[in-house]
Order: sequence, then C-alpha cells, then structure tokens
Amino acid sequence: MEPLNEKELDQLLRRWDAPNAPAGLRDRVLPRRSWWLWLFNGSIRIPVPLGIAAVVILAIWMFSGRMAPRPVEEPAGSPTLGDFQPVPQLEPKIVRKSNESSESERK
Repeated sequence: MEPLNEKELDQLLRRWDAPNAPAGLRDRVLPRRSWWLWLFNGSIRIPVPLGIAAVVILAIWMFSGRMAPRPVEEPAGSPTLGDFQPVPQLEPKIVRKSNESSESERK
C-alpha cells in the first residue's frame, strides 16, 4: 500500500467517525459522591516533606499556645488595693462654667 498524500488523508479524516465512549466510563472516572461523604472517605495527595513540615508547624503552634505566661513583675513603690481608703465624708459640689453661672444669676 502506497502512502496517502495530504488531500487523501483529509478526505479520510472527514469520513471517519470516532467510536462512542463506554457507558460506565463516566462513573469510573468521575464518581458521583456527595461532598460530606468525601470528607470522611476522601484523600488529598501531597508530597511527604510538605506533610511533615505541616505537622511540625502545627505541633509548634499548638505547644506554643500552651506555655504558661510569665508573671508580670510589679515595679517597686506601685500602689496596691490595700493602700486605698474610703472617703470619710462625701460633699458633692456643682461646678458650672463661668458663662452659665452668670446667666442663671441674671434670671
């Protein structure tokens, strides 16, 4: 058989029909599962070094949050609640602005 030229190949390609895909191919390639079921049974493929780094970073983050905070040192001579005493006699005074007092006196 002699090789076909460009025109003969184009005519042959126009007449050719591609076969249909098998019926079960779509279900095998794209299974129909709900997203919440995927959360329980699904998997995400990541490189091992990236997974190890993520676990280490997560562990450091979790343990750094559990460390007890350092106690705050009070500066010398700062007052405490024991230094305060109640007021012996409360005498309230009404303090007005200078403009308001002069206006009320005129009336």
